[in-house]
Amino acid sequence: MHSSFCFSQSQLKSVNEKNLYFDSLNLIYKQQQIDSLFNYIVKEKQFNGTFLIARNNVVFYENVAGYACFQQKTPLHINTSFEIASVSKMFTAVAILMLYEEGKIALNKDVRDYLPEYPYANITVHQLLCHRSGLPEYFKFADKYHKNSTFPLTNDRLLSMLKFRNPKCNYMPDKLFEYCNTNYALLASIVERISGVSFSQFLQEKIFDPLEMKVTFLYRFSSNQPIMYGYKSNKRVYERNYLSGVIGDKGIFSSVHDLYVFNKALFSETIIKKETLSLAISPHHSELSVCNNYGYGFRLSCDKNENQLIYHGGLWNGNHSLFIYRPIDNIFIVFLSNVYNNSFIWRSSDILRIMDEL
Repeated sequence: MHSSFCFSQSQLKSVNEKNLYFDSLNLIYKQQQIDSLFNYIVKEKQFNGTFLIARNNVVFYENVAGYACFQQKTPLHINTSFEIASVSKMFTAVAILMLYEEGKIALNKDVRDYLPEYPYANITVHQLLCHRSGLPEYFKFADKYHKNSTFPLTNDRLLSMLKFRNPKCNYMPDKLFEYCNTNYALLASIVERISGVSFSQFLQEKIFDPLEMKVTFLYRFSSNQPIMYGYKSNKRVYERNYLSGVIGDKGIFSSVHDLYVFNKALFSETIIKKETLSLAISPHHSELSVCNNYGYGFRLSCDKNENQLIYHGGLWNGNHSLFIYRPIDNIFIVFLSNVYNNSFIWRSSDILRIMDEL
């Protein structure tokens, strides 16, 4: 026997009102669960920092715990600016893609077309972006050639070091994926060379100011810019060294709200076109799985249901950060901490589980 389900307008209104009521209760329940998780990582894992979750371009939950300065007991605020370390790479990649959209950079061109003094042949801009250059990690060879550790290593000095010292590459170009900070330092130098302005000025004028990212900036080591320092797990200040002078792979300070603004703009074609963005968030490594891959400045993973996750983490000078975006339902998660103690490691999966509960 065939049966059909029909509702009158009044019945539909009643059903919709009940759905809205239960949806509202469900949101409250999720927020309570997230709040319990936040309190747990603060009390049990000593999380010191800021935390934000957004869904469908609305902030769903935000919180803050701890100190900006432990010695003076200065409290953190939700808009405190943290050193975001390698999360800076996504800004560097976007800067390159902005110049690509303007026709000023070709991704498959040799790096030497933009940096003539660069000594290595057959390495493209694309290979720098997705970490397939085979270049050596400057963290590992800088000590050998940079003798005055009180003098900051800059991008220009790093480029000269590559030119005159020519440290050996780890692999042939395009052989495999190997995450390497040298790649993104060179990309920042390319932005400067092509745009004719400093990397700091480019980011400020093209991204930070237009998006009104009010507390985001590129820090230049040994400058007079006021910054918040990072801490070791024992709450001792993490002393910065000469390697902090290199930018592009790191160097940006930002807040959870400014990163949320950036994420919204990025995925709404405000900064670059959808077709250009797809280059950054597509996997570029056929030897790796699509759920463990790298695009341009973004790591790529999957949740338990194999939905794409776009993310990047950062760790530098005691600062620890995590940026995650799930496109399928527009969920954004960001942790920023000025204490490196692994307090929020693996918690993103707990957050997504809570957000996915009925």
